[in-house]
Amino acid sequence: MLSFPEFRKEIIKYCVLMYEKNYVVASDGNVSVRISEGHFLITPSGKRKSELEYKDLIVIDKEGNVIEGNFTPSTEMWMHIWIYEMRPDVNAVIHAHPPYSTAFSFQMPREYVPQLPEIESLVGKIGFVPYREAGSLELAKLVKEKITEHNGLILQKHGVVVVGHNLEESFNRLERMEFEFKIKSLRESFR
Repeated sequence: MLSFPEFRKEIIKYCVLMYEKNYVVASDGNVSVRISEGHFLITPSGKRKSELEYKDLIVIDKEGNVIEGNFTPSTEMWMHIWIYEMRPDVNAVIHAHPPYSTAFSFQMPREYVPQLPEIESLVGKIGFVPYREAGSLELAKLVKEKITEHNGLILQKHGVVVVGHNLEESFNRLERMEFEFKIKSLRESFR
């Protein structure tokens, strides 16, 4: 397992990557890692992901209390906490707004089976969560229910949630999901 400073470094690395790949804009999206049983390191609310510093990250516990940090945790904090509760195998959660996946969320009425074999093997079936207000407990509850069967979820009109054993695996799932929906979009444009 990584040390505390290494967890901070990893979160910042993947936040910058998400920004560089246009998976998030401005202060959108959020990232967390499990640092110990019942404790998580999460990105703050309202801060640009491309400009995060170590001091910006927040340690929270499974009750949502801030243990360390000077900022407000992500508004999607409960979504992260409940994912960890439901999935003891998960140590990293990413929520992002990649354009192709988010665009597809407007027309996706149910679970999606990836068409590209490498996406199906890494991510599996992609779950669908109907629209609920961002940061709401209703959205967090729906994600909590769906994440038990999926490593990737499309949130209608809101983006994606991916999970993994570590941030690298979560990010790879994010990247592959976005690639799947980019290919799907290109295929449909040729019809």
